[in-house]
Amino acid sequence: MRLFAALLPPPEALDELAAAVRPMRRLPGADDVRWTRPEGRHVTLAFYGDAEQEPLVRGLTALAAAHAPLRLSLAGGGGFRGGTLWTGVRGDLTALHALAGAARALGGATEHAYRPHLSLARISRRMSPRVYEELLTSYEDLLGAFSGRTWTADRVRLLRSVPGGHGIANQYVTEATYPLAGPAGRDG
Repeated sequence: MRLFAALLPPPEALDELAAAVRPMRRLPGADDVRWTRPEGRHVTLAFYGDAEQEPLVRGLTALAAAHAPLRLSLAGGGGFRGGTLWTGVRGDLTALHALAGAARALGGATEHAYRPHLSLARISRRMSPRVYEELLTSYEDLLGAFSGRTWTADRVRLLRSVPGGHGIANQYVTEATYPLAGPAGRDG
């Protein structure tokens, strides 16, 4: 079972984001962009891969009890190498990094520095580097000024990734939910 811990923005924040990126679907090269499903959009805290669920349940229960809810918003955008388009996260970033660090300490991949974001799309590897750069520039121009509403992240979810098959986005199933219940103003 491929598991990961994540925060899920509320539907209102995702609707704002969808409206901001809608014009990108008409850009040259957009046919080679595979958008994530709106209902599956999330901010990953830690990726566990094919891990046993029970130790994660115990660890995430303790983690959530020690960390307070966070005030976050989605903002801006860019692209990662390999063709992932994303929007960034703003707000209680010190607390978010502490929460992600604690989640990763439970067995998550730590080879990369944590960079809070929400993945929006994957770009086909068939796209030429020139078209990719043009599309990325247009995407960054569209989302550069985007600053979504502030929302409260008040629970961590343990999600299971279900592969969607060729050309179909993965689906994410909530295995467990952990309310953030730590004292306010404390990073855990």
